[in-house]
Amino acid sequence: MRHLALTLLLVAPLSAGAQYPAPYPYPPPPPPPRYVPYGRPPPAPPSVAPALPPLSPVYFNLGLGYGFESWYSSPGYGGAGGFAYHVEGGARLMPQLLLGFDLSGVSTSGSAPTGGTAGITAVNYDAVLTLFPFVQGFFLRGGAGVSTLTSVPTSSVGTSDVGTNLLLGAGWAFPVAPPLHITLGADWSHQYFGTADATGFGVWMMRIGFGMY
Repeated sequence: MRHLALTLLLVAPLSAGAQYPAPYPYPPPPPPPRYVPYGRPPPAPPSVAPALPPLSPVYFNLGLGYGFESWYSSPGYGGAGGFAYHVEGGARLMPQLLLGFDLSGVSTSGSAPTGGTAGITAVNYDAVLTLFPFVQGFFLRGGAGVSTLTSVPTSSVGTSDVGTNLLLGAGWAFPVAPPLHITLGADWSHQYFGTADATGFGVWMMRIGFGMY
């Protein structure tokens, strides 16, 4: 009887401990994999588009470079190259579209349309739309306005004509510290002066500039 009581005392704590599950080892096991239907990949996490640098509600640009004037007159075709300059400013209508005023000119020294040597300056005063197809970087320009042509021959009195022009251009704006940019651009304009001394007048301009967009 004494041996039976001793046996019961030894077995009772073991049976009580067996009722509780053993604790998980540390760290806990990973959760089971999520069920994915056969042949269908799991959805990718949503991507967040990078934020664009701040856009200025107004813009301004000053450029300097090289330009070339060409024309047709009674002596034949002529042309001369020289210093080119460009100033523009205006407002942003939409993130991709700007509207403003543009002054551009080319001053050269060479053969005059009427013959001989002269200093020739062509200046455009234009209303211009600038389009950034991708909001920043590459841009296109187009406009129209008034032009002046001043020719000062070395051996006679200078002349000045007023006409109109059409302008087309393109370029790239490189951000430095937005909204400040370094710009590279090229413009072509065709002038109509209504004079036989300078028909078919056109100007090419290539420039580097600094501006705010």
